[in-house]
Amino acid sequence: MLKAGPISYNKRKRRRDFAAQILQAAEKLFAQKGFYSTTIGEIAKEAKSAKGTVYLYFNNKEDLFFSVIETKLDILLDKIQETVKKSGSASHRIKTAISIHLKFLEENKNFFKVMQNLPKGLKEKLERKLKGRVVEKQSRYIEILDGLIQEAIDRKEAKPLDSRKLAVILMGIVHSLTVYWISQKGKKSLSTDKSLAWQVFWEGVSRE
Repeated sequence: MLKAGPISYNKRKRRRDFAAQILQAAEKLFAQKGFYSTTIGEIAKEAKSAKGTVYLYFNNKEDLFFSVIETKLDILLDKIQETVKKSGSASHRIKTAISIHLKFLEENKNFFKVMQNLPKGLKEKLERKLKGRVVEKQSRYIEILDGLIQEAIDRKEAKPLDSRKLAVILMGIVHSLTVYWISQKGKKSLSTDKSLAWQVFWEGVSRE
């Protein structure tokens, strides 16, 4: 993650801006070439900075790779969390969450490719070393959907099924649609599939 220290507000802002620039460059290259084939030098060049500058913000390539994932997950989770707080039926908020998720992945295609092509060895290390960070964020997303679905069940909008398993199924539907969209090279908008994802999921769980 981004290194921290006792610095002024303006310096912190500049650090955040530089870090964001490096993260954006890293995300693009990791998506194009994969983790192992991408070098810090290439990331620095893409970010229009010196190689040494990258090490001022990130410990190594692995730290940078995990920071790309964690940063994007934070953004997505914040968007979903805002949806949960809004008023309206649980079913409407679940539908909105699907829409936000698909739109986010469409706007962040490189991020999805990074996650999709995560090397096995690195994935195992991610799960082992960063269980309290990235994996926890993924679990938090399941918890958010679980809560929404359970609310729909409590309000008699949905059948009394296992809400956590339904949350996993919903994430699977969204993931599968995105994989298909990527394989088609994004010839159409992924967001147009939000109604399909909702229909497939909700017709299976709705009491109507």
